[in-house]
Amino acid sequence: MTMVVNYSTVKIEQSPFIQLDRATTYYCNVSQCDNDPFTTADGSVIDPIKLKNKEIRWCALSRDLIWDEYRQSIHAEGFRGLFEFGDTITVYSKTCPQINGKWTIHDTMNKRYTRSIDFLIHPDNNKPKLGVCPDVRIIKDKL
Repeated sequence: MTMVVNYSTVKIEQSPFIQLDRATTYYCNVSQCDNDPFTTADGSVIDPIKLKNKEIRWCALSRDLIWDEYRQSIHAEGFRGLFEFGDTITVYSKTCPQINGKWTIHDTMNKRYTRSIDFLIHPDNNKPKLGVCPDVRIIKDKL
């Protein structure tokens, strides 16, 4: 984007980061997922041993952030975002450094959430407990 200020042209770079409203964690159990908690929205199967050993770092994004043409055809809202299932993102947070780093998108959140991310973790690994983290930025990694 360019802008003219006092007859001078100033180039303004748009930030590649997306600021989210909230970040939380979730576990693969029926109370937090659906009747098949070990299968994500994109059909990936969660290996609980790899999850406990922190060998996988998967996350769910709110529906407004995910692009999915099939789900667009069956849902009136959502699934018109910038990210696709399988994308790797980098997460940054000053107040919750335990979530910083690379995560892969495999799941989606309940439709009541917007501009949000949920990190799939094993219950034994939620220390310190994340709670709700308000200062999260994400960027899509380049291929």
